[in-house]
Amino acid sequence: MNYRLQDIMKMIIPGLYLMALVLGYEFLCSDFDIDTSKLKDLSAIVVLLIPFVGFVVGYFVECITAGLEHGWYALCGRRPSKNILEGSSIYPVADIEKIKTKHQISNGSITNDKANEALQAAKQSIPNKEVVEPYRNNAALARNIFGAQLIFTVLLAVLLDAFYTEVYWYLSLVALLAFLGYWIHHNHVYVKYVLAEYAKSLS
Repeated sequence: MNYRLQDIMKMIIPGLYLMALVLGYEFLCSDFDIDTSKLKDLSAIVVLLIPFVGFVVGYFVECITAGLEHGWYALCGRRPSKNILEGSSIYPVADIEKIKTKHQISNGSITNDKANEALQAAKQSIPNKEVVEPYRNNAALARNIFGAQLIFTVLLAVLLDAFYTEVYWYLSLVALLAFLGYWIHHNHVYVKYVLAEYAKSLS
């Protein structure tokens, strides 16, 4: 299995973030107590385990968020590629008409399936995939950070008897919405650059 550093970090960072949220809440808002004298004795083991546990937790977060993303599109949620192919003013792509002509689509006939078909063809056809790789990693990291916040927010709602009276739950919800917007933005940016490189290859 050949993992690049970016692929590892997009799992470790959300995993550590979720762990920090859970442990921080336990320390600050519950009666949880820890024997610091024993922790000092185990400090070397803890330091070695933290990245590993963070990766495992992050891998779990990625599985959840990838499933949610595919489920959203399966339920006819709008794909970023559909928004961009329709002519987004926020994420414009030069020569977008070349892609629409290539795939025989017009503004009135752009469906999620057609848009996804064009995007998949673009991903396979662009000559220099390394150009769009940073945008893919940013989108994946933003999705996984959102996923970590989502899991924490749901955990609070399940574990707290009256979560709607807790200020921490509302703070978590605000962060969740902010991370959702950030993920949507980076997803559109990634798709924009994939389609832009594809349009260049059609010249």
